[in-house]
Amino acid sequence: MSSQVCSPVLVIRRSSCADVQYMIPLMRQLRYPTTVNVLKERLAMLENHEQMSCLVAELDGKVVGTVFLKQHQTHDMSKPVTLITALIVDDQHRGQGIGRRLLDEAERWGAVRHSSQLHVSIARESSFSSKPFYERCGFVSAGYHLSKIVQG
Repeated sequence: MSSQVCSPVLVIRRSSCADVQYMIPLMRQLRYPTTVNVLKERLAMLENHEQMSCLVAELDGKVVGTVFLKQHQTHDMSKPVTLITALIVDDQHRGQGIGRRLLDEAERWGAVRHSSQLHVSIARESSFSSKPFYERCGFVSAGYHLSKIVQG
């Protein structure tokens, strides 16, 4: 009699509003300030958007990671770039290749839209620990990120 081992199934797919219940805890792990209603509105906006997207990593039916993407092109760029505006993998599932798979799908999403590069900004001190992860995935640190709060 042979024993059969079942491996967990990881699926990367476009997000939907139904994912909000799983995504709120992910957002809170990295201290992203949002509410259920705000996140649901943003996910609804992204569902059919051509220039922005949210992908989720689903492990055996449960969302354990997400990446938010945005196409960006300025007057001096011959091709657009894909901006990663957030990448989160559940604390209990880190180190299993889920973040790398999300980045692979982000790259494919950008390639379909003729993107020449993936960009990620690590502007928050709490995100500095993710820099080695991005470097292992082939990202190169270049330049500085500057910002200013505009008083309206």
